[in-house]
Amino acid sequence: MPQKKAGNSKPIIPRNRLMVAVALDFEHELRCAAQYGVGAEIQTFGFPPYLEKDSTKLLQKMIKQVDKLKGPIGCHGPFIDTIHHSPDPDIREVCRIRYLRAFDVAEALGAKYVLFHSQFNPIIRVPIYKKAYHENSLRFWPEMIEEAEKRKIPIYIENMFDDSPVPARMVADAIDSPYFKLCLDVAHAAIHSTLDISEWIDACGDHLRHVHINDCMGSMDDHLGLGQGVLDLRRAFALLKKSNSSLTYALETGKHTTASMKYLSIAKSD
Repeated sequence: MPQKKAGNSKPIIPRNRLMVAVALDFEHELRCAAQYGVGAEIQTFGFPPYLEKDSTKLLQKMIKQVDKLKGPIGCHGPFIDTIHHSPDPDIREVCRIRYLRAFDVAEALGAKYVLFHSQFNPIIRVPIYKKAYHENSLRFWPEMIEEAEKRKIPIYIENMFDDSPVPARMVADAIDSPYFKLCLDVAHAAIHSTLDISEWIDACGDHLRHVHINDCMGSMDDHLGLGQGVLDLRRAFALLKKSNSSLTYALETGKHTTASMKYLSIAKSD
């Protein structure tokens, strides 16, 4: 069946809770956000090429661009090799420096949250790993939460390689702070877990605040446009809406963003 054209039905996600993920093709992605009257989750400064050099000029340019957007603004922090629960103090210190810098970027952008990955690794199958992950996480996060409270920018923790939402949920339960909540990446959950999406949503519970959305073919993180892969996204959206109607969403579909807006029945803004 042909897809309905954008504007012919009610949007699946309200425009005022939708963002375009702005990563490496940032000019195109920011342009899409402006054209469709939505917000942006700035991910650019979480990538090593922009961490290892002075990106002040690019950040200043992006600040001007996001100021013109109509929707919410978020910030994705560093995530490659940032094992904040490492037993190695030098590794933890690198993560600490990187994460604090992410707060600087988020504050400069006027972001409503800063996002980090859980960094839980289910491939590590030794008896002490889950306990060590939990205990070391609880040692690392208090300083970051103090920073979040001071700047009034909550931390969201995203599943990446996680095969279960339980470890991150246990950390969120133990911390028990409005400044430490969860982000569900629907494709990551499908790729790295055998659990149904309903189990992820239920397990995240009241901690769930934000969702990353794209499609995939089921085995790789393809970042396809919505409806271009095998995920049952309409069911996922219905379950997410039922669980919490105030969730925000970041569309991680890159060059497929226009097609994804059509899937969501969102037309270009006037």
